[in-house]
Amino acid sequence: MILNPFWLFLIIGIALIATEVLVFQFTAFWLFFIGLGSLVAAGYAFLSADVTYTATLIVFLVASVAFTILFFAPIRRWQKKPSAMSGNNAVGQQVTIKESVGPSRRGTVSWSGSDWQAELAQGESATLSVGDAATVVSVEGIRLLIKPI
Repeated sequence: MILNPFWLFLIIGIALIATEVLVFQFTAFWLFFIGLGSLVAAGYAFLSADVTYTATLIVFLVASVAFTILFFAPIRRWQKKPSAMSGNNAVGQQVTIKESVGPSRRGTVSWSGSDWQAELAQGESATLSVGDAATVVSVEGIRLLIKPI
């Protein structure tokens, strides 16, 4: 049994878009563009009274190229845009002490819903107890350097 162009391009389009979203998580986008072109071809095949594989294939190719030309540059700019969690966005934020922190003692703080290792910033000498608040001065790897508020 040979699938008519509508079902063939519909299945291919759904499979390509699902693969891009679920497997590649929008890192490449090529499967997404081709999948959209395939869905347009399926729509053409569904709406056309006298559909052929050749005509549907041409619609698929033109639509895939058009989607690539229209959306590739804006999507690349979006991908390269810094994310909200970039670098040291913890700096200046308030944290809550979960395990006491002192001049010679590392502890744990709660920030952004997670527990982080913390130590006092250079020049700080106070001991912070559980429940105290502090401010993040800098981030070194996975450790927050803090100072009392």
